[in-house]
Amino acid sequence: MFCLIPKFIAIGFFVCWLPMLTLAQEQENDLAFAMQRGSIQEISKYLDDRVEISFDNTKRDFSRNQAEIVLRDFFKNQPSEGFELQQKGQTSTSLSYLIGTYRSSRGDFRVLIRHKKRDEHSFLIYSMDFIRH
Repeated sequence: MFCLIPKFIAIGFFVCWLPMLTLAQEQENDLAFAMQRGSIQEISKYLDDRVEISFDNTKRDFSRNQAEIVLRDFFKNQPSEGFELQQKGQTSTSLSYLIGTYRSSRGDFRVLIRHKKRDEHSFLIYSMDFIRH
């Protein structure tokens, strides 16, 4: 009887966290799809109030509105030919990252997107690095 109690607790914990993990994965997949399309409208849903954006190791901090303009210009000048998500990871309970390759007609970029958990249902991008291959 006592052997079953830890199993029930573990199952209950898993069942409670599963919907949140699934939602986070869905949002990461939505973000990867938005990158594939070069859609600033979709990406902007996930931008934090301040975003650090780096192009070939030149970093700058932007407000959300400025970041939208910078990213819109990037996607305009580097039209998307695809985005391949290569890795997802978590550095702490509230900080995660995505790494992928953004392909454009003018070259490919390695992209590192760092995001933090806003609440139990969503995340916010606080950093994006674009490094030309």
